[in-house]
Amino acid sequence: MSLQRIALRSKCVATAEAKAAGDGQPDHFFREAQFSDDGTSIVTLNDDQCLRTFILPPDLLDGDEKPKVLQEYAAFRSPASVQSYAIHPSYDLQDPATTLVLHSATDQPLSLRNSLNYSTVAAKYNNVSPTTEAYLTSFSLAFSRDGSRFISGGNNHLSIFDCYQGYSDPVLTHRLAPGRKARRLYGEPRLSCKGIVSALATNSASGLLAVGTTEREIGLFPDEGRGECLVSFSIAKALDNSSKAHGTGIMHLKWSPNGKYLLAAERQSDCIQLYDVRNLVRRVSWLSGRKAETTQRLSFDVVPTEDGFEVWAGGKDGVVRMWKNPGSKEDEHTPDTELKLHDDAVSSAVWHPGGAVLASCSGQRYSNDRFESDNSEDDGELLVPASTQPHTHDNKLAIWMITPAISTLE
Repeated sequence: MSLQRIALRSKCVATAEAKAAGDGQPDHFFREAQFSDDGTSIVTLNDDQCLRTFILPPDLLDGDEKPKVLQEYAAFRSPASVQSYAIHPSYDLQDPATTLVLHSATDQPLSLRNSLNYSTVAAKYNNVSPTTEAYLTSFSLAFSRDGSRFISGGNNHLSIFDCYQGYSDPVLTHRLAPGRKARRLYGEPRLSCKGIVSALATNSASGLLAVGTTEREIGLFPDEGRGECLVSFSIAKALDNSSKAHGTGIMHLKWSPNGKYLLAAERQSDCIQLYDVRNLVRRVSWLSGRKAETTQRLSFDVVPTEDGFEVWAGGKDGVVRMWKNPGSKEDEHTPDTELKLHDDAVSSAVWHPGGAVLASCSGQRYSNDRFESDNSEDDGELLVPASTQPHTHDNKLAIWMITPAISTLE
C-alpha cells in the first residue's frame, strides 16, 4: 500500500548565534525558546543561565536572500540555576506593562520580571519550606488562562499563586505524595502523583491541569489546579513489553487543540505518547522516530490546523519532524515529514501563534567542553562524549519559513 508523505521546504529568514563564553570556551547553547502570545517576541534560556529576549523585525518576511541577524533586546543572567520560565499570557509588545516573564531559580524566590528590561521586577513570590524556611525549587511553571494565577511544580508538591499578591505565599498547595508516617498509618493513597513535577499543561477548553513527574506519573486536577486530583496513572504501567515507548521521566506535556488528547514526552525516549482523556489507562498511540534518546530536554509543539492538528518536535540529529493528526491511527505513528534544520540537537521547535514562521534552537553540552554549566548537577543532563558526536557546535536560534513542496509517495 502506498502512503503519501508530506513534503515541505524550509527557508531560514533570521538567526541569532549563541554568545561565546570567552577564553576559548564554547558558546552557551540554547536550552529552550518560547514565543510570546502576541507573536512579536521570543524568550530563550541558554546554558549560561541567561534569559534573553528577541523581538522579531517587522520586515522579517520581506524576501531577503540572506537571513536577518536577530539581536537580543534584553538579557538577564540569573545568580543561580534557572529551572523553568513562563511568559505571561497577556504579553503585548505595545503595552510594556504586560511584557512579563516568570522564572524560577535554585534557592531563590520566584520572580516576575519585565522581558524588555529585566532589572524591572514586577513581583517576587515566596515558596519556602514550612519546617526549614529554605526556598523550595520550582521545576515547572505555568500561568492560568487569564493570567491571574500561576502554578508551580516542585518535589512532591504543587502550589498555586495569585499573581497580584507579590511577596506572598501560595494560596493553595497540594501535597502529591504522603510522608513516610502517613503511608505507615494509612497506606498508599488511591490517587498519587509522586516525584518532581517536571511538566505542567492546562486544557484550554476545560481548565483541566495535567501534571507530569520524573517518576513517570500523570495526574489531572480540575479548575487549573485548584481542585483535588481527579485521576492519576503511571505511563510505565500503561506500556507493553514490545513497545518502543520507554523513557526515564516525563519532561513535557501538551493538550491537543480540541482538548481531547494529552501528549506526553519523556527523557531518553524516541516517542511522544498520546492519551485520550476519556480513558487514560489506555494509550491511543505513540509518535515514533523522534530521535530523542537523550537526557537533554527536547520539547515539542502542538499546532492547530484546518483539519485537525500537528505535532512538531526536534531530535538530537538536528532534524525537526512533524506528525499529522495524532489519534487518527492507533499504535505506532511514524513521522509524516521531516526537515534537517540544524547540525546539533534541536531543543525547541515552536510555531508562531499565527502560524507565520517556525522558531528552532539548537546545541548541547559536550564532554570535552572546558566550560560546564552552573546547573550541570541540577538539570539531569549528561555530557555527550565528543568521540561519538561531531564537535562542530551549532548553537543558534533560527526562524524558518515553511512552505509546501511536491508530495512524494512511498
